[in-house]
Amino acid sequence: MPAAGRAGEYLAFADPVCQGPVGESDLMTYLARRARFVAAHYGAALADVRLRLGAEYAALNGLSRFHRVFLWFEHDLWDQSALLRVLSLLADRRALEGRLFLMPADGVRSFPELADAELAALAPEPLARLQIETCAEAWAAFAAEDPRALDALWRRSLPLPHLASALRRHLQDLPWTTDGLSLTERLVLRAVAGGADCLPAAMAAVHAADAVFALTDLILRDHVARLAEGAQRLIEPGERWRLSARGLAVLNGEARHVPGPRFQGGVTVGPQSPWRWDPRFGGVVER
Repeated sequence: MPAAGRAGEYLAFADPVCQGPVGESDLMTYLARRARFVAAHYGAALADVRLRLGAEYAALNGLSRFHRVFLWFEHDLWDQSALLRVLSLLADRRALEGRLFLMPADGVRSFPELADAELAALAPEPLARLQIETCAEAWAAFAAEDPRALDALWRRSLPLPHLASALRRHLQDLPWTTDGLSLTERLVLRAVAGGADCLPAAMAAVHAADAVFALTDLILRDHVARLAEGAQRLIEPGERWRLSARGLAVLNGEARHVPGPRFQGGVTVGPQSPWRWDPRFGGVVER
């Protein structure tokens, strides 16, 4: 960013809210639960995660001392869900009126993929009150136990260009009515079935198949670890990834996957969860 003429203080907001539980309204309870999730699933020390998350959220309280705040969030699900989390916390900060600007993502490339000249040419777009309130509404729906409000919201004409596709992609990671797999799980299984037997190969295959949710290495490892657990595992554990016989049967439509317990935003996913994504209807259904 300095090379592109983008000087100033920098705050990284790295809470991966597209994964794990997000339902608590009390911020301290929320941070404690998020820290436990991140530490357990991404191999980090709990104390370190709690300190980092606490510092990031505390820093949001000090944004009013800046004349302008530029929000660098891209089009993909990871960034759009983080943008919802940030703006939901800033929505009532009247001192920030007129100071929040969204950097325009082109919907294809990440900011690091842009040349310095392209980064320098980006024009910050002031965030209107309607855009901020829409993000706060979307976060409330994202964190709700019932996903139907979020399913209705992404179908509306939204005042942010990439939000609807990201919310739809988030809901597509509910178990599908067809086979019990989430979309991400299905893409991972297809990648492994196609010969991607390690992290770099699988990441390349999944990224090529999905422009809306660019998996990080830690999120992909977490998915593979979950799919490789138990007697009904879909991926065989080991240094080189390969499908189990059941994984191949599920991928070929000859068996159904029974999802284990996890969280998808505010929704609890598990064997008895009523919420599914129906690809024929193109939305959430209750079984």
